[in-house]
Amino acid sequence: MCKFRRLISVFFFTLIVTFPASIIANDAEIDAAKDTHPDFKIAAKQVLNVMNRWARAWAQLDARTYISSYAPDYVGKGFPSHFTWAASRQQRLGKQKHINLSLTDVELYSTQKGVFSINFTQHYESDSYKDITRKQLDFKYINDTWYIVAEKTLPRK
Repeated sequence: MCKFRRLISVFFFTLIVTFPASIIANDAEIDAAKDTHPDFKIAAKQVLNVMNRWARAWAQLDARTYISSYAPDYVGKGFPSHFTWAASRQQRLGKQKHINLSLTDVELYSTQKGVFSINFTQHYESDSYKDITRKQLDFKYINDTWYIVAEKTLPRK
């Protein structure tokens, strides 16, 4: 275990998002988490709800909701500002006719108070692109709301 990253809890589940999108995890899956501290369970449910909203918005081509899942100061790789990243994402989503998205091998980690990481395998298909990628989303609690603060591609298992 890395000395800078304390693993509090991990659990696995599968998310399949198509139109209409499904729910990420239910109470039984969250209860199965190794850490059953009430604050952890509440935060985990909230983070999973944000991830579910993010995935559903993406699959439904809802750029506004998709972008609002990210922190207001989030800057995607290769962009100079949140504004330019958001404009690019909105434009790219606007060009699609459909997106099929499924997230599998989902792992939720709490690395420190107020920060969660979710690793997953993303199966993405649109009318112009198709791939399978291992990803990580980091979530932080900012002004009473959970936001995506970082997104990165991971090596495949």
